[in-house]
Amino acid sequence: MTDLVQLASSGLALGAIYALIALGFVAIYRASKVFNFAHGDLLAFGAFAMVAASGIGLPWPLALLAAMLATGLLAMGVERVILRPLVGRPVFVTVILTIFVGYLIRTAILLIWGSNPRGMPTPWEPTATVEILGAKVLLGSLAALAGAALALIAYFLLMRFAKLGLAMRAASADQESALALGIPVGRTLGLTWLIAGMLAALAGTFLGMFPRQVEVNLAFVALAAFPAVLVGGLESALGAVVAGLLLGLLQVLAQAYVNPLLGHFGHNFHMVFPYIVMIIFLIFRPYGLFGEAEVKRV
Repeated sequence: MTDLVQLASSGLALGAIYALIALGFVAIYRASKVFNFAHGDLLAFGAFAMVAASGIGLPWPLALLAAMLATGLLAMGVERVILRPLVGRPVFVTVILTIFVGYLIRTAILLIWGSNPRGMPTPWEPTATVEILGAKVLLGSLAALAGAALALIAYFLLMRFAKLGLAMRAASADQESALALGIPVGRTLGLTWLIAGMLAALAGTFLGMFPRQVEVNLAFVALAAFPAVLVGGLESALGAVVAGLLLGLLQVLAQAYVNPLLGHFGHNFHMVFPYIVMIIFLIFRPYGLFGEAEVKRV
C-alpha cells in the first residue's frame, strides 16, 4: 500500500505536467490549426528563465511569475513576427517552421545559459517529503499537483466566463465569422500563444523541481506528452488534461510493475508505453477520448 501511494503520487505529478504541456499544444491547435513543435523548447526556456530569475534574488513566487511571463511573451512574439505572416499558406509550411523556431530557441538557450545543467531552486529542500497514509511523498510532487490544478482551473474558468475565452472559442470555431462579428482574431491568437507559453514555463519549472537537473534536453519531455494530445482528442482541452493524468500514472506504474516482468526487454519499456496506448487509440478511436468524429456532407 505504501509503495502504491508513492507511485500514484509520482505518477499523478508527472501526469499533471503532461496535462499542462498537452493543454498548451491543444490551445494553439484549436486557435490556429497549427501543431507547435517548438513547444518543448519553450518549456526548456521557461525552466532556465526560472533559474535565472531566482538567481538574481527574486522571491520564488515572483521568479515563477517572471519566468512564465517571459516565456509567454516569447511565444507571443514568435506568433506575431514569424507565423502570422504565413496566414493563408498551407498548414504544413507553418508546422515545419515551428520546428525551425524550436532550433532557434534551443540555440538561444545554449548561448545565454550554456550547456551545463542547472539546479532548479525551490522554497523547500528538493528531497523534502510529506507522510501520506504511511508513505513518504515528495513535496515537489504535491506542489506540482497543486500548481497544475490551479493553472488548469484558471484556464477553464477563463475559457468559460471571460471575454477572452469567448473570443478564443469563436476564433477556433471559424476565424472568418469571428472577424465578421468584430472579434480581434489576430490579438486573440497572440494571447493564446501567450497563455500556451506560460503553461509551458510552469510545466518546465515543475519538471525541474524534482531531484533532476534543468538542461536544454528538457525540451524532449514535450514529446513524451504528445500521446496525451492524441489520446485526449486533438481539439479537446478536457481530453488533454484527462489523458495527461492517465498516461503519467500509467507510465510510472508500468516502470514499477511491467518493466521487471519483461526482463532485458523491459529496459525503459515505460518510456514507450504511452506511445503504445496512443497507437491503440489511433486504431480504434482515432479522434481520442473526448474528440468528435468529423462528419462531412457529400
